[in-house]
Amino acid sequence: KLNSAGVMPVIFASIILFIYQIIRTIKRSELKVYDTKIYAQEMPSIEVDIDQLYFAFALEDPLTSNRFIDERIYIPKVAFIDKVKKNNELVTVNTTSLPLERCNVKNFGKNYQHLFVEDELNSSYCLKDFNYTLTFAGGYKYERFTYIRLRIYPCVNSTSNNFSCRPQEDIDHYLKSGYFSIVIKDFGLNPSNYSFPVLPTYQDLYTTIDKQIYRNYILNFGVTEIRTDTGLFEEDIKVDRYFQYRKDIQTFTFRDEADYYAGKSVILVQIRLDDTLYIQTRSYTRISEIFSRI
Repeated sequence: KLNSAGVMPVIFASIILFIYQIIRTIKRSELKVYDTKIYAQEMPSIEVDIDQLYFAFALEDPLTSNRFIDERIYIPKVAFIDKVKKNNELVTVNTTSLPLERCNVKNFGKNYQHLFVEDELNSSYCLKDFNYTLTFAGGYKYERFTYIRLRIYPCVNSTSNNFSCRPQEDIDHYLKSGYFSIVIKDFGLNPSNYSFPVLPTYQDLYTTIDKQIYRNYILNFGVTEIRTDTGLFEEDIKVDRYFQYRKDIQTFTFRDEADYYAGKSVILVQIRLDDTLYIQTRSYTRISEIFSRI
């Protein structure tokens, strides 16, 4: 005969365990994560809006390392460049100027505001809000190549200026051996957080500038996909795509000082797309799996 006194505690414990597993499943507590890195076989692309793209940049005083904005010393120009391949050569088909404004912490969104000091951002340029997306695509080896181009020019007195430049010795003080600084909105991966799987962070990058050296500063961003199985009973994949900083590359060429004094740019910065795709897959125990164990 079965001993009911011995069986009931086992049944009760099994029910408690079953309910506990159901609760953990609903709360997405049981997580499995897989990371994959893929080199693009086809042209990579991603649509990016202002919330993903914010960056702040400025020149720094070579003596104090403080950022500053002064169009009587330097003038920044930012544009989005669209190139397509014709006769095996990339040709620019569209150039869209991107307006700038003085930064504030609100530019970076509420999840990032605590990372920045207001006074530092007030001395930097940011992209002015826009209500459209930019499609970053390809690279030199693809049929299309789109990127952000940022150039810094020394102030040169001309009839087109609404102001007078600072004396040349002042401009030389900041540009002949100064620093270019750029802060980029970025994120780290936080797979354990079901609702918000990224951690707000930023990249603080800088390089030198010199009137006798023309620097090409390339900032590579890549597509990061977070694929989450949201199904409780069967597979239901949700895909979130992010524009994530990868690495920077610098090249430079020596040049005649005459180019500098003629007002040619002292640095070229490119924000472009990397051809690697990072995929993070998150899966959780489903309720149907718990029933199958019974």
